Amino acid sequence: MSLTTKATIKTLIGVSDTSLDAVIDLLIPQAEAIIKGYLKREIEEATYTEYYSGSGDQIIVLNQTPVQSITSVNEDSGGYYGDGTDVFPASSLLVEGTDYVLRKDDATNTEVSKSGILYRIGKAWPRPYSRLRGQLASAPGLGLGNIKVVYVAGWATVPADITFAANKLVTSMLASRKLQGRVESESIEDYSYTLAGADDEAKMLDSVKGSLARYKKVVI
Repeated sequence: MSLTTKATIKTLIGVSDTSLDAVIDLLIPQAEAIIKGYLKREIEEATYTEYYSGSGDQIIVLNQTPVQSITSVNEDSGGYYGDGTDVFPASSLLVEGTDYVLRKDDATNTEVSKSGILYRIGKAWPRPYSRLRGQLASAPGLGLGNIKVVYVAGWATVPADITFAANKLVTSMLASRKLQGRVESESIEDYSYTLAGADDEAKMLDSVKGSLARYKKVVI
């Protein structure tokens, strides 16, 4: 699923023939990469398999949000990001609501979790202890990929303001091409997309940031 389509762009710019098809096909993925780079997240709904290292805390923050559902969670001290031997067997499977719970966003028990916080119930996500040569006592180590989480995250339907931003970026690129504007960079903010000799286009791209800001992932 794309953030926009060639048909949508052609409708927006009033083109019915195929003269710009190849250019639009090139610009759509570029615009999507710019938006995802700015937001620091994927957008379309997908299933993710990720490994985390237990640190002795009660929470894990999943990488992709919003989380729609948790498929499975496993703990295996010898998991090593899935690279160990016979890792994450059936016996390592945890039970949702008994061993862990996904933080929901409101009291209606919706499946959507914007925070992506996964709580371990009654204990912490395990952090192994080990004793190195020369040490008198064991010391806390790091889980080294001892937690495996399979989950579904992203939007089944791309939010309208993200689609708007994608449409505006692509149509701005097309307009700058028509005006023979030269692209200097491809970012907004840390990804600021600047068009040489096209001040109006730069202002349009600044307005896109306002449409996207509420979806930007906060990296702690």
